[in-house]
Amino acid sequence: MMHLLTPLRRKHLYVTAVITLGFGALLLVGLDLGATHPALSALVLALFMCNGYMLFSAAGVALAGLERGSARQPQAALPQDSCAVLWLLCGEPPEPVAQRAMALSRELAQSPIGATTRIFVLSDTTDPHSLAKEKAAFAGLEDQITYRVRENPAGRKPGNLHDWLSTHGADFDTMLVLDADSGFSLARLIELRQQMEQDPELGLVQSAISLRPASTRFGHMQRLSARLSGPVFAKGLARLSGDAGNYWGHNALLRVRAFRQVATLPPLSGRPPFGGPVLSHDFIEAAYLRRAGWTVIIEPDHRGSFEDAPETLAAHLRRDRRWSQGNLQHLRLIGAPGLHPSSRLHLLAGIQSYLSAPIWLLLVVLTGSGAVHATAAVIVPLLGILLALLVPKFAAVLARRDLRRHRWRRRVVLRALWAELALTTLFAPISMVRRTGFVLAILSGRSQGWVPSGLAIARQRLQGGAEMLVGVAIIAIVTLPQLTISSVAAAKMSGLLVLPVVLPLLFAPLLYRWFDHSMSRNSVSAYYDASTRRFLKTGGSGAALAIHRPLWAEGVRDVEQASGHVNDLIAQAVEARLGRAPETVRDLGCGVGGSVFQLARRWPDTEFCGITISAQQVQIAQQIAVERGLGRRCSFIRSDFTLPMTLPGAELVVAVESHVHARTAAQFLAAARRHVLPGGLLVVVDDMLAMPPDKLSGPDAARLDAFRRGWRLGHVPARSSLVDLAGKNGFEALHSRDLTPLLNLNRLRDHALRVVGPAADRMGLAQLPLFGNMIGGNALTEGYRAGVMCYTFLVLQRHDASFAADMDTKITGSGIPA
Repeated sequence: MMHLLTPLRRKHLYVTAVITLGFGALLLVGLDLGATHPALSALVLALFMCNGYMLFSAAGVALAGLERGSARQPQAALPQDSCAVLWLLCGEPPEPVAQRAMALSRELAQSPIGATTRIFVLSDTTDPHSLAKEKAAFAGLEDQITYRVRENPAGRKPGNLHDWLSTHGADFDTMLVLDADSGFSLARLIELRQQMEQDPELGLVQSAISLRPASTRFGHMQRLSARLSGPVFAKGLARLSGDAGNYWGHNALLRVRAFRQVATLPPLSGRPPFGGPVLSHDFIEAAYLRRAGWTVIIEPDHRGSFEDAPETLAAHLRRDRRWSQGNLQHLRLIGAPGLHPSSRLHLLAGIQSYLSAPIWLLLVVLTGSGAVHATAAVIVPLLGILLALLVPKFAAVLARRDLRRHRWRRRVVLRALWAELALTTLFAPISMVRRTGFVLAILSGRSQGWVPSGLAIARQRLQGGAEMLVGVAIIAIVTLPQLTISSVAAAKMSGLLVLPVVLPLLFAPLLYRWFDHSMSRNSVSAYYDASTRRFLKTGGSGAALAIHRPLWAEGVRDVEQASGHVNDLIAQAVEARLGRAPETVRDLGCGVGGSVFQLARRWPDTEFCGITISAQQVQIAQQIAVERGLGRRCSFIRSDFTLPMTLPGAELVVAVESHVHARTAAQFLAAARRHVLPGGLLVVVDDMLAMPPDKLSGPDAARLDAFRRGWRLGHVPARSSLVDLAGKNGFEALHSRDLTPLLNLNRLRDHALRVVGPAADRMGLAQLPLFGNMIGGNALTEGYRAGVMCYTFLVLQRHDASFAADMDTKITGSGIPA
């Protein structure tokens, strides 16, 4: 059967075997065979070679991903297949799924393939409270998606898909399978459908996946690892696997006719954990597809394919426990007749990924306790293992060929590499102990069964307590025998040898909290996560939901109207320029959606999308959208709006008191240009300098510095320089107005801040969100009073050839109602 493997895969297997045998021989030389029982020496050698082979194999996969492949040529013809997009839901928060489904639906509505594509949300949720939230989130979306709840959710995810196949499968040629935390762009979907249409034997295309930004340190670690090693590893695995790739259960396009043949997986004989339903069904489905004659490929391009990783250690371990049982069930299936050798290798890799944990733990105990004696020569095979661990990470750096040209990118990537190494080094012993516990539990007959990822689990009283006890046990096992039969010095040496493994275990309770601690991507998100609810409570804007300053124009009667007046100005300016309401609106730095909701009431046929870096703000905005019946037209995304995104452009983009959070004005304008359609409008309302920075006096410069520090601002431009820079970045200035006269600078709290703000700054409290807000707010108000700051309303238009002849009619002030 080896001839069925790709030549590269055969070479990979042979080279890995030779390297493993070589390092095994070096280990044998390093063992003190005269002082060690022959059976223990043989055991250590076998265990080392077992784990070593898989590590060297993983290193080889990463190196295979370094070779440049020919870029796939884009196809001009659109796919003609009928495709179903399936989001599977089981107790997870429904709002993000609704937002992603609506965003894709809008793209489909504007695409020629929209008529051949249909979106389904297939729910297995049973909890009444969660089910009520789901129905509210998807209410009113019947013309965009099909939402279905199974009355009898038997068979978990495979059963859910099987039910859909029996009721709707005959209507579709292909199906894109997504989990609740998955996202997929229309462009990516078109590419995969074109690929499947060109190859009638292709049964499954598994797309590589990017992880979305996470709010915790643990989530950040996972994303770092995925961004560094993921692309090169996916490319290597795709090259080695050829037409016998794997399936990861989501973010994959499947041919319906092919999947029907493997959709019904009979339960394994006997009782769980090794019997009963197949928990890790995706690997088996891919193997059976290949056995049935269909090709299965991995597409290593991850662009446009996303998912959320577990944010906390507890959530990750809960999922890992299920995966461990599912992968160990594959011990009964790996020998099934007719499987492709590559399919068996995929199954073997999954099995060994969990068996490796008890193997490493046993090796640590045997060598550290003195049961197995070694000489100084043993350091060579150990360095080989360390090198194998590092190869995928350094291969990821080598794959980034742009680093040679851009020094700043090189610094960023190397800094991320060292951070990822440090975080994974701390996490590895915890994972080893936990996976060892999972394996032992399964071998003893304890089955966890299927725990839906959306199910809330009570927090343990002392997370990490079990790991801490294991760390104490390891110290005792490796030191007590040395104290008994040797000396104190030998015991100390044994303790030092296992210290890299034991130390994270001893501090596991602290590491659990440290890993789960909210770690916003930057100080801006942390600031707004901590401050948003206080802003809403103390700002007094009521239904306006404003986190920006109120404008007391003529006719404004209360603070709610004043807080919403800037949105009236935006609407009047846009309607005067376009002569109608815009079709699409993007709010950069949307807060909790105050501007989005007010403009949505004024423009009932417009689609809105708000972007904020604050997870807290997204959660609040999504809830309010559902409560106000605007969830169908108003979506909210957690992201840094300065980063490249797959969203389509918008006719109107607004940035109210958010553009200053970009590092520079140039960065903001470049990002805004990506969001604005050609000929579209960009409205910026923000604090700006009334004069160039070099004209500021000493006290004014100090106030500007306090303003930036307190409010976590990247830059504060002069109004004139921003207009000039906008022209260089493809924008035409249509209208500019100073709104400072409409601000109320004599409120009681403004006078109080004149005392509290400077005092808090002198005490070094700017890093605390509450005091930072006071420091920045006072500095800004004083800047207004001194005339060096101005609250500016600026309307820009992105250049486009069709508007060139119309530029002589641009609005200079009086043409737009104020």
